[in-house]
Amino acid sequence: MNNIKYILIILIFVITLNISLFASSNKVLVLNSYSSGFSWSDREMEGLFSVLAQEDDIEIYVEYLDSKRFNDERHFLLFKDYIKRKYEDYEFDAVVTLDNDAFDFVLENHEELFFNTPVVYCGINYYQEYEFEKYDFIRGIVERNDIKDTIEIALKLHPNTKNVYVVLDNYTKAGQLVKKEMEETIIPMFSDINFIFITDSVEEIENNLHNPLPNSIALFLPFNRDINGYFYEYKDIGKIIEEIDILPIYTSVEDYLDYKVIGGKILKAFEQGEKAGEIVLELLNGIYMQNVPQIYFPENDYIFNYLELQRWGIPINHLPEDSIIINKPTSFYEENPILFWIIIVTLPISIVFLYILKEKNSRLKKYISELGKTKKILENKNEELRAANQQLTSFNEEIVAQNEEIEDNYKKIENLNNKIFKLLELFNKLGNEGITKEEFFYEFLKAMITQIPEADYGSVSIIEGEEWNFITAIGHDIEGLKSLPLKRKYSVWSEEAMIVENIQNENIKRMPEKLEKEMSKYTKPIKQTILKTIKVDEDIYLGMALDIKKESEKEFSEESINSFNSLLNIGKLFIINQIKTQEVEVTYNNFAQKFAVLAESHDENSKKHLTRVSELSAFVAEKFGLDDKDVERIKRFSPLHDVGKLLVSPIILNKRGKLTKEEWEEIKKHPIYSGELLEGKYFETARKIAMYHHEHYDGSGYPFGLKGNEIPIEAQIIGIVDVYDALRSKRSYKEAFSHEKAIEIILNGDERTKPEHFNPGLLSIIEKYNQEIKEIYDKFND
Repeated sequence: MNNIKYILIILIFVITLNISLFASSNKVLVLNSYSSGFSWSDREMEGLFSVLAQEDDIEIYVEYLDSKRFNDERHFLLFKDYIKRKYEDYEFDAVVTLDNDAFDFVLENHEELFFNTPVVYCGINYYQEYEFEKYDFIRGIVERNDIKDTIEIALKLHPNTKNVYVVLDNYTKAGQLVKKEMEETIIPMFSDINFIFITDSVEEIENNLHNPLPNSIALFLPFNRDINGYFYEYKDIGKIIEEIDILPIYTSVEDYLDYKVIGGKILKAFEQGEKAGEIVLELLNGIYMQNVPQIYFPENDYIFNYLELQRWGIPINHLPEDSIIINKPTSFYEENPILFWIIIVTLPISIVFLYILKEKNSRLKKYISELGKTKKILENKNEELRAANQQLTSFNEEIVAQNEEIEDNYKKIENLNNKIFKLLELFNKLGNEGITKEEFFYEFLKAMITQIPEADYGSVSIIEGEEWNFITAIGHDIEGLKSLPLKRKYSVWSEEAMIVENIQNENIKRMPEKLEKEMSKYTKPIKQTILKTIKVDEDIYLGMALDIKKESEKEFSEESINSFNSLLNIGKLFIINQIKTQEVEVTYNNFAQKFAVLAESHDENSKKHLTRVSELSAFVAEKFGLDDKDVERIKRFSPLHDVGKLLVSPIILNKRGKLTKEEWEEIKKHPIYSGELLEGKYFETARKIAMYHHEHYDGSGYPFGLKGNEIPIEAQIIGIVDVYDALRSKRSYKEAFSHEKAIEIILNGDERTKPEHFNPGLLSIIEKYNQEIKEIYDKFND
């Protein structure tokens, strides 16, 4: 009896264990070659999720390579490290790849990242280049782009064609594979056709297709990156297609069907993803890999745009059987099936009703004679109607006058809207350029003078507390105006648009005589001024004034006054934001300087070291030919180059004597720590400097072993300057070297420093300007 109890307990345990095992979720990793929002791969994802999302026991993880934008080796190395770190504790039951770049990434890293994990692919171009038989862990559906069939039907519908323009980028892997397939297998089939590839830029597309050769058609294939590395979505190329009216356009790409394309044999992304999802389910449900075909081929359909068929006069009966026609007008029955059957049902009733009406018509004829009798009565009434008509005519004239007034007001409103739109465009442009406050208000003032036709000159000034200062001016001497000791009480200001006649007279009333004469010297003679003041903050006001020159016959119109007031009201938030942005940037810079000082205080470097590195880096950057903004950013952020040392023990940093291997490895991590500390768009330059200034041009540096132009130029500059300053400075493990000795070591090397560590262009600058470098060092030395 006891034995039976033990057996039952064991059975219950085994059943419970099996239930818990079967209840665990399957994990599927989806690697998308591109980015979210890219229409082709988005539809692949929709197809995949239409299958997998129906299953409750599947956890789906999605990662994007974004290879259309970033396709260099470093990007893939960083992505590999990211995947490895993020999913080091995960075991996936399947990996799904969308398109070639993700597939190539998995094949290259399968053993390291996804060992023993089945891989399901879809959207693979030019699959023949892969030796699928070598990989027993892959299954999927290839992307068979039916370009040949599309060309054949296009030539059949346009038999006089001599030239085919092929729009296809040659700067993504997918584009390169499609071009290779065309050149090797498709173009030889059409020996009498001249194929013209357009691969480099949208300008090349427009120049060729707006002025094509006679008897030409165009074939649009994927165009996602141009020769300059710019990325294009399908909708961007679609806009170009919409502007082409001269020649017929065909495609085998589903994304172009929304535009002025006749059609072709179309590859559908949704079905690619859907089939990949079905394969994943088969594998997760226990079907052995060897029982699933290694390659599935899609069934593509002929799809044509009815509107373009009509435009080019192509009969539908000339198309292949089973062609799908989109944008075709629906029949009356398809649009109104209920109304159609109502008509069918009510038609007999209507016939009976008409018969009844006919009978009644005969009776009406009898009444017509009686109506004749009333004719004379109506003629008498006619005179009354004439009088009423005259009254209506006068009413109509009044309505016409009102309508003209409404049209005039509409034109004024439309004109104001155009001005507002242009002003918003300017704010958007200026807000994205990172310009100074003076540059921003100069461009804003220039736009306002353009929008207000009477204005000849103008100025922008700011009141802060009791102080009044000019920011910028057009027509007046801004440097002179900036030099004046102006007070708030001298200004004329109003928070509503205000007209001032001969503002110099107002200055005479408000200012001391000497100051007013100085003011007159720096301003041109003014007939009339329109001004408005915007409250920016407590006790801070921004004033804008537009002026008409003294000899002008113009005056500000009511429309211009309203426009000036409305445009400034619209721009108020942008103006306040610009001023606040400048304040935030100053705060950021102060924080960065203090952060840098804190980092250097963590080891034996002095604050002067930061100043010297900053000044020397700016000097070298300028001589290297970088623009003024880049030079300023390098000067501003170079002091943060060793900020990562905050996370390294000061015991190690300040150790006297040789470091152990473990201590040296910890020191070498401080650039990576810097990357973790310097996050955000504002610190992007600082992050490049801090993470890569210990990399060497020959690849012997740390932490990533980058070489050549893989190293950001900002980091290369700080790297060589930091070495120079370190050689010149006294450290716990060495005495300070002279300038001449430091230059000799950098140019010729010693046991630690090699000239191969540095960019040859930077070495030339160090050698050519070594005397100036010495003077800068000495100027800021302890």
